[in-house]
Amino acid sequence: MTTRRSRHALRRQRQSGGALLAELWVSAAPNGPRNIQANLPGCSGQQNQRLGSRRSRHARRRRRQSGGALLAVLWVSAALSAIVFSLAATVRSEFDRAASAVDSTRAYYLAQGGIERFLLHLAQGAGPNSPFRPGQRRLRWDFPSGAVDIEITGEDGKLSVYSSPPDSLGRLFVNLGIDGPQAFQIAGAIASARQSATAANYAPGSSFASAWPSFLQLEDLLKIGGLTREMYYGWWERDPEGRLVERGGLARHLTLIETGAVNVNYASAAVLRAAGVSEGDLAGLLQARESQVLDNFPGMGRALAGGVYLSGGGSSAYTVRATARLAGGRPIERSVEVLVRFGKPRLEPPLGIVRWFPSAN
Repeated sequence: MTTRRSRHALRRQRQSGGALLAELWVSAAPNGPRNIQANLPGCSGQQNQRLGSRRSRHARRRRRQSGGALLAVLWVSAALSAIVFSLAATVRSEFDRAASAVDSTRAYYLAQGGIERFLLHLAQGAGPNSPFRPGQRRLRWDFPSGAVDIEITGEDGKLSVYSSPPDSLGRLFVNLGIDGPQAFQIAGAIASARQSATAANYAPGSSFASAWPSFLQLEDLLKIGGLTREMYYGWWERDPEGRLVERGGLARHLTLIETGAVNVNYASAAVLRAAGVSEGDLAGLLQARESQVLDNFPGMGRALAGGVYLSGGGSSAYTVRATARLAGGRPIERSVEVLVRFGKPRLEPPLGIVRWFPSAN
């Protein structure tokens, strides 16, 4: 009995030792368990095959799990990178927008300072030390923070909506590119509207305004039938040579201020032609005023076509446009425009601002 038990114990020890040796060989074998199935002591071929296949499945499962984790890490890294780049681009764009807004505000106040400096010299009057002479059309001032270019347009260089003859208005519209019949029709409508408005507004005992446009602002001309926004503000078209040419733009050639004559220092070529200046005199006039202020010119004081007179020197009102450019900063420009006139000694202040355009870009 003891001998039988000893034999069974010895057999179990051999089987356990063989299984342990098989596991060690399987883990160390470079070519897998199939090449060593016949050499495992104490283990059958089927046991070795099942043990090797189990180890192979565990290895493949571990490789799949590690590959999935790596893929998840890559996707999370890509998502975080996209969020970081998007946030950086947003912050950068907001920073640029804020910097542009600050520079635009600085340029606006620089342009406003240029206009206020011009008004100061205008109020002081022309003198030996004054940078502005009546009839001058351009000025430039350099400040530590930037430069300001001043464009000066005398209202006396435009045709008055209230006092200009209808024929002169019609010729002006034709010179600006409006068809002849339509141009003179609009001029006649303007003359009729201003006469009706004047008669109704100033009739004895009447306290009601006329239904016709009273032209309190120049934009009231848009109420005239047939006058479009393109005619008022202007449009561009190509000439026969393919170059862009501006047409229309009545707002730059008309004024509501009563002018006794057309100032040759500020009048455009279209206004001078409408006033009756010949082409020969026009070329010489435009060339002469580029180098000097004209106080006298042939034809001044003499009535031209339609009873229009020419004058020189300064104007009774000015449209001043200031364009500011910052120094050493972003390429930002800001323009401010103002309409200023000299008042009558007893009824108005010596210098008054009629209209202010904070954004004239």
